[in-house]
Amino acid sequence: MPDGSSNSPPAPSCKSFARRLWRRIFALWKFKALLTLAITTLFCIPYFLLGNFPIFPVHDLPSTWIDRKIGFHPYAWVWIYQSLYPLLNALPWLADRRADLLRYAKGFALLSIVCFTVYAVFPTRSPKPMVEHARGMYAVLRWYDTPLNALPSLHAGLCVYTLAFGWRLFRGKLPAWLGALFVAWGGLILYGTLATKEHYLVDIVSGALIAIIADAIVWHGHFSDHDSPQPYTPSKNPRPRHTPDHADTKIRDSSGRISQAGRK
Repeated sequence: MPDGSSNSPPAPSCKSFARRLWRRIFALWKFKALLTLAITTLFCIPYFLLGNFPIFPVHDLPSTWIDRKIGFHPYAWVWIYQSLYPLLNALPWLADRRADLLRYAKGFALLSIVCFTVYAVFPTRSPKPMVEHARGMYAVLRWYDTPLNALPSLHAGLCVYTLAFGWRLFRGKLPAWLGALFVAWGGLILYGTLATKEHYLVDIVSGALIAIIADAIVWHGHFSDHDSPQPYTPSKNPRPRHTPDHADTKIRDSSGRISQAGRK
């Protein structure tokens, strides 16, 4: 009968979790800085080239009833949409093992290459309408973002991929309320992507699916053993106890003298 015990340790308190964050941030900080610079450079160059200079004819996708139902609310949702970037840049800095960072970079590259390939061979236009005299953060978004690169959505893909990486790092080590907060944050980012009309629904679904597949590929056969304790399993063939060799057995004879038995 079960005794009510569990192999998984309880989630840490907020104070202990916060103390670990500082140690994680400064671990391998030089390697993280170089990796951040490399990923940003290698990502931005093809993204903006493909988004502004299409190779093949540009396609317009049909809107679904969900796209039409959500409507266009750029000023209400642009800050939520933009909040992906602090999450995207901060979460990899919480890794404290080089192997996890390299795995993250490989998945990031896989996700980006698949999306860039689609952008190159099948460029699609974003559904955002023309807005005269855009202001505030929405004006910033219109200034730097490209008119293309809609399908699949890298905004949705990077959101899902980053949260999946966070789950790999902190599985079983995150306070439950904080994990729920991150999931809700990701959901709002995806909704904001539709509400700002940066993407269609099909873009969101396809980008998220590619992110899940990329995460599964780079982590296949691996798990966060650094953070997940392994239950004890006794060995099937335990090593026998050491017994004194027959040649080394000492015997006391009737006269009280000690002799070595078995030695020839």
